[in-house]
Amino acid sequence: MNEFTFDLQKVFTPPQNTKVDGYKLGHIDQYIAGTKFVNSNLTPRDDRLARAMREHFDSKIDYFGIQMLVIKLISAWNESFFNLPKEKVMKAFRRRVKNYLGNPYGEKQIEAMSKLHDLGYLPLHIKTLPEGSRVDMKVPVFTVVNTHEDFQWLTNYCETYLSTNIWHTCNAASLSRQYASTSKRWGAVTEAPEMWYGIANHCFAGRGHRGDEDGMQSSMGHLCYSVGTDTLWSIDGIEYYYGGDSDKELIAISVNAFEHATATQRIAYYRNICGYVAYPLNAEHMSIRDICLNLYPKGIVSYVADSEDYYGLISSTELRKYIMARTEDEMGLCKFVFRPDSSPKTPYEVIMGDSDPTVSKEEQLGTLQILWNIYGGTTKIVNGKEYKVLNDKVGIIYGEAITLELQYKIYSAMEAAGWCVSNVLFGTGSWGYLQDSSRDSFGIAIKGTDSTVLLEGVLTQVSMQKNPKTASSFKKSAKGLLRVEFEDGKFVLYDEQTPEQEKQGLLQTILLDGGLHNLVQWSELKDKFMCSL
Repeated sequence: MNEFTFDLQKVFTPPQNTKVDGYKLGHIDQYIAGTKFVNSNLTPRDDRLARAMREHFDSKIDYFGIQMLVIKLISAWNESFFNLPKEKVMKAFRRRVKNYLGNPYGEKQIEAMSKLHDLGYLPLHIKTLPEGSRVDMKVPVFTVVNTHEDFQWLTNYCETYLSTNIWHTCNAASLSRQYASTSKRWGAVTEAPEMWYGIANHCFAGRGHRGDEDGMQSSMGHLCYSVGTDTLWSIDGIEYYYGGDSDKELIAISVNAFEHATATQRIAYYRNICGYVAYPLNAEHMSIRDICLNLYPKGIVSYVADSEDYYGLISSTELRKYIMARTEDEMGLCKFVFRPDSSPKTPYEVIMGDSDPTVSKEEQLGTLQILWNIYGGTTKIVNGKEYKVLNDKVGIIYGEAITLELQYKIYSAMEAAGWCVSNVLFGTGSWGYLQDSSRDSFGIAIKGTDSTVLLEGVLTQVSMQKNPKTASSFKKSAKGLLRVEFEDGKFVLYDEQTPEQEKQGLLQTILLDGGLHNLVQWSELKDKFMCSL
């Protein structure tokens, strides 16, 4: 085996100048000789693949993540390139290029990268629509152009990094809005309490994403319309990239909650060590008794209830006295939340009941009715219809494969059966956020639209456009310099603009030659999203 070395004192991050699609190494040779400037833009082009409830979808994307992206972009170039000795970074880059393309190729890109290090900063100008906007299809959310004529290659060299760090955050924010808007719709019908809306959809997705960065970005997008998440480190992301302050504002919350490792260990202890074997659920009953009377006698606690016999556990009248004995904490909260998890039944059947006459009575009743029968609750009249609200001491959260469609189906059934939708919280997991979620969900792409070329001593505008006859119409890109306005309640693109026209409109500088401009605070951004619901 060949020996290799690594440094356990720091996290490995590839150098920023290699975070590109490899075929871009040759693009510097492909631009027409004399090209000085290249303009590109990122545009959500089509929503036909977007995850949405179509009958309630307005064909807009929630624009989130650009500030985080430009901060990461500049930091990464500084840390892994500009701040390191030129000899070190260029030796590594030459090795990578030559080993990748072959010795005869890549020399021009290597020379250009050397000149970039000499320059000492990233000569790019990125202009963006206001973050937090809800943007129409075929309207660019940001543009990018090189600011130094020797680095026309850099504009689209950064495409890969720009794209991979923005589509996911926009998708997550857009999905979070879908969940939140459905909760708002049914919450209004059944008069759910105000505090419920912020926690109605709780992010359980962290462990199911493609790495910790992906999980953080997804949860940050989720928090645009919620305050519930178990992705703890997404709070760090919001504080670092958006100036949030959890000492002064509510960014995210959760509660003490059991997982199967802790629930089953306690069951095993009470059964095998303490000898509670008088009946099948004896050990788990004793564990919950201890939880209610000693471990968490106050406040909210969430208990995963399917370790052995979910329906047997929630149907137990013996637990009532322990759960009802719990009291409010200093925040005035007290609830024992049952969490169903793995089941051959759908979440709809677990919550609302299974209509199959061959299953047990408890399975036919469903979780809501079982808890009502044991713990009771209150009723209220909304627009002439009665809705039931479970006893404040108990609740339900379900986080198994809650898609947009299933969320809507459950709320609809709850309303029809006379249940206030606030009786249930949903955990939105990685299935909800990753199912059919990709760059193609909104057809997001970065395309070049304009260039400036020195031809026979004259700087000449050469506009370009992708317009393939063999593809769908949404593949047609804009052309020339771009300007975006807001007219009649929607964003509108004007292409083929003059340089003077391009300076107008809503696209504002966020990055210029390594400096950041027009940054936004999390509180302002969150308010903007929430006010759009």
